Amino acid sequence: MPPSAANTPSAHEKCTTCGTVLKHTTCGNSQEDYYNTEIYPPILEHAVNHDLPAAKIYGVHTPYPELIQDINDDHLKSLVEEWVSKFNAVLQDIKAGLDKRHVDAKFDGLFANHVAWRDHLALGWNFHTFNGLKALKKRVIPRLYTVKIEDIVLDDLADYRYKLGFGKVVMHEKTAEHPSIEWIQIYYNFVNKIGSGKGVGRLAAVKDPVTGAGKLMCFTLYTVLEDLKASPEKVLRNRPEGVDHGPHKDRQSWLEVRERETTFTETHQPTVLIVGGGQGGLSLAARLKSFGINSLIVEKNHKVGDNWRNRYKFLVLHDPVWYDEMPYINFPPTWPVYTPKDKLGDWFDSYAKSLDLNIQCDTTAVGASFDDVTRRWKVEVRNNLTGAINFFRPSHLVMATGHSGEPRIPHFEGQEHFQGKIVHSSQHGSGAQYKGGKALVVGGCNSAHDICQDFYEQGVDVTMLQRSSTCIITSTHGTVINNKDLYDEDGPKTETADRIFHSMPIHLMNGVMQQQFRSSCIQDKQLLDSLNEVGFKTNAGFGGTGVFGLYFRVGSGYYIDVGCSPLIVEKKVKLKHGVGIKRFLKTGVEFTDGTKLEGLDVVVLATGYTNMKETARRLFGNKVADRLNPVWGLDKEGEIQTMWRDSGHPNFWFMGGNLALARYYSKRLALKIVAQEKDIFY
Repeated sequence: MPPSAANTPSAHEKCTTCGTVLKHTTCGNSQEDYYNTEIYPPILEHAVNHDLPAAKIYGVHTPYPELIQDINDDHLKSLVEEWVSKFNAVLQDIKAGLDKRHVDAKFDGLFANHVAWRDHLALGWNFHTFNGLKALKKRVIPRLYTVKIEDIVLDDLADYRYKLGFGKVVMHEKTAEHPSIEWIQIYYNFVNKIGSGKGVGRLAAVKDPVTGAGKLMCFTLYTVLEDLKASPEKVLRNRPEGVDHGPHKDRQSWLEVRERETTFTETHQPTVLIVGGGQGGLSLAARLKSFGINSLIVEKNHKVGDNWRNRYKFLVLHDPVWYDEMPYINFPPTWPVYTPKDKLGDWFDSYAKSLDLNIQCDTTAVGASFDDVTRRWKVEVRNNLTGAINFFRPSHLVMATGHSGEPRIPHFEGQEHFQGKIVHSSQHGSGAQYKGGKALVVGGCNSAHDICQDFYEQGVDVTMLQRSSTCIITSTHGTVINNKDLYDEDGPKTETADRIFHSMPIHLMNGVMQQQFRSSCIQDKQLLDSLNEVGFKTNAGFGGTGVFGLYFRVGSGYYIDVGCSPLIVEKKVKLKHGVGIKRFLKTGVEFTDGTKLEGLDVVVLATGYTNMKETARRLFGNKVADRLNPVWGLDKEGEIQTMWRDSGHPNFWFMGGNLALARYYSKRLALKIVAQEKDIFY
């Protein structure tokens, strides 16, 4: 729980970590204020109109940007290598068991007061962001004595743009009022007690308070576990041979081996049972296989990829191809920027076959129980075609049914008397069957817009009911800006892009997202103004962080425009704003403001989804679900809750998110499962 108001800094108090004079701090000194300003700031009506605050980079330290300006690579290299060398020396002191007070003092010279260390499994088996130098001394240094991170080596292969393993990032040039907002970004490799990892550091140029000279201090550090010494990933030079050369009696072909692998019996059980064969289930199964862990996906649909094929007819992914890569197999260079849903479904099918993933389609999980003594599950599955029941006894059960959970379908007075159809957006196929008719779409986010556009294109008189406000970016501007230099044709390889993205602690990520959304709003000003003029209400997301900020916190509330916004502006898609449905009539609806819309053939409820925990309740019952934590949203450190981490129930995991999150976090979850199975401990 947040501390009491008595512990909150006064309006005139200068934060000792970030240096800003604010009623609410931005660095974690006050848990309550950090939560209110960085984790869940208020939703703003408009984008911010200021540059990234210097305090997010320099904190209380005096900026000294001239240290890294107008110097050659050799000089910059010497500065970076000096910092890395000092950090390695401290890590060796820790390994040697030197007194913590000695290490604390060394950290003072390396890390800024407002430093944030984001860790994904290199310091322990959870995801953490440690905010502030005090937190590093209290929580990180003791862990370092156990996990023994060492051998920090610059990674000159991470990013083709930074051939020395580091480079300068400039957010804002110097102005008369503010110093330049820039830093040195370093990529590095390391080893620890159980494996190896990679990281990203951001070093700011500040003035040494003692000597007055410039020096580099770290204001963000990121560590992520990538491999295990005892169970290395079978990729690249460690890939399988594919054949056992020499004479072998009773040799089996690849096809026979695959048949044996996919035939599960009492004596051949999957270690991991994955419920759902979408991007989450496929990515995790691929990762587990590469680590030698046997898994089985049970998929309710008839064919892999049907979870996308069965969605509304004209659905196209709103994220670009570079953002949507999957583990181990990249899209071909001819792949379109935006992927049609049926094409993605076919890709999923070929992906599963190419990676030899074990999948049973037309199969639904209908129950599960866990033995707290044996630490094994008993999972009941039903064949959808025959009705036959089978039982599996895996060690781990993974829910990969999509992070959205169950369709949220509200009940309205009089709906049983409505003569048209009422469907949830998840049930919508095509508007063609209503050609010449009339439709109402309830909702104002991605699905609602796509379905309204579909209705318009199919010759249906359609009205959108927008009840509150929506964050809008366009695919031509907002998506390009959000992914620029990271997930685009000129960006680094996907693994490095993921490292950069996930290396940002929430307060820096907020700052970057604010600037991205600010830029996209400038580009799309005419469209946004026009939308508001016709009564469509827009917002800037949590704290002005736009679409990404909404996605990570609530998973909804936005629309990436691919054509519907101009239709609303031109009134080709009609709009009703700020009211709800009071009741259904025989041929229409009455709104809460007393107005009516008659002659409706269909009402589509684009009203979103419940928490993923509720899907677990439906499938596995209250006994399992009651032990589970809420899924999605941010915890007090800015990490996504429960997904890919401790669910609250032993050996039960949630695996969800878009393709990019599935790609990155599938490896983290696989590493956790492998470590449990192989008894690998810190």
